[in-house]
Amino acid sequence: MKMRILVTMENEDESAVTEATSVVIPIPDIEAFTGPDVFDQIFDQYERRVLEARKRVVEQATQKYLSEVAKKKSSRR
Repeated sequence: MKMRILVTMENEDESAVTEATSVVIPIPDIEAFTGPDVFDQIFDQYERRVLEARKRVVEQATQKYLSEVAKKKSSRR
């Protein structure tokens, strides 16, 4: 299985500020949760991957956002 995390930056009118940023990560199959004895271990794998992916995608989206800010600032000069 996989998870796609998508980040979009939008104006109040929902127009795009930057191109969407996404990251795809592998996650454990539902079948991996075979019982209570492995739930914690499998969920920990899932959670760590998701947190790391969230960090990456937000960093990438922030870089795009700051690039747009820099363009805007330089065009005002």
